[in-house]
Amino acid sequence: MYPFPGLAPVVLAALVAGAAQQQLADAVLYGRTESVRTLIAEGADFNGRDDTGMTPLMVAASQGQTEIARMLIAAGARVDAKEEDGTTALMRAASANRGDAVRLLIASGADVNARTAGGMTALMAAAYGGYVDPVRTLLASKADPGAKDNQGRTALMAAVTNGDIAVVQAVLGGGGDVTAPDAGGGVALTYAAAAGSAEAIDALQKRGAKATANDLMLAATGCHTAAVRVLLAAGLTADLGAGGRTPLLAATGENCVDTVTLLLDRGADINVKDGDGRTALIIAASGGMTDVVRVLLQRGADMDIEDHLGRTAGMYAATANREEIAALFKEARAKK
Repeated sequence: MYPFPGLAPVVLAALVAGAAQQQLADAVLYGRTESVRTLIAEGADFNGRDDTGMTPLMVAASQGQTEIARMLIAAGARVDAKEEDGTTALMRAASANRGDAVRLLIASGADVNARTAGGMTALMAAAYGGYVDPVRTLLASKADPGAKDNQGRTALMAAVTNGDIAVVQAVLGGGGDVTAPDAGGGVALTYAAAAGSAEAIDALQKRGAKATANDLMLAATGCHTAAVRVLLAAGLTADLGAGGRTPLLAATGENCVDTVTLLLDRGADINVKDGDGRTALIIAASGGMTDVVRVLLQRGADMDIEDHLGRTAGMYAATANREEIAALFKEARAKK
């Protein structure tokens, strides 16, 4: 008689198998090497999947359980098994900075150029994480630095977004192309500027990347003062704008005091206007940006310029009940 009356043998077998699978998953997750060895010997399914769709090898790779991963591979675990989105054990290891696991998987035949459904590779994952050990190992094992995901992004773009200079240099040294565009036309320098990765910008320029007005605008908009400094040092001018705006107006709009100060130090036109006739002072006063207003007034910004609505910066400060800013205007006028 079955110990659970009413359960068919096939159902009972499935329950037992499921329990064994969970035991194996837990043992791998918590690094219980001997338990894993015992479960494998008892016939546990080392290619089965847990509730998240990961195999024991994927879990071992992501946790850096290299000895367990080696044991699973020796037992026959599939190194290139994929999750529903195409993620492999190698990608799990690379994205978690598990260098030893990366080397083991590659030595065991893992495809270094496998892609997820979105086109991501293990190299992209490691580069985005800023993990130089997996990046170097993957490149040495012929991972393609020119591979692009479904949006045209490369490992170099991932590396400069993270900003770790050792990773950036590794990808550049491994053949990363500074001129390769993504689906929208952006290149690695575009990503570096948007992320504020000043060292990466410098490294890219030394490899021939050419900065543009858009790069300067991205850095200024992001309050990335160090990146703005590098771009200006490369020859861009402080008033070089894009889309009807200048870096000074962009930085002011984001309340980037340090960036505003740097741009003024580098000769930016303090009274430049946007498409609505607004100066940096008008933008700062109407937005309640006290520290930016203080800097602009100290540098001599014109308080009497009117925008297209006929309003001055001082009028905005007064109508918005910006008492501290209004006091700054009063003080500035008293000094004239």
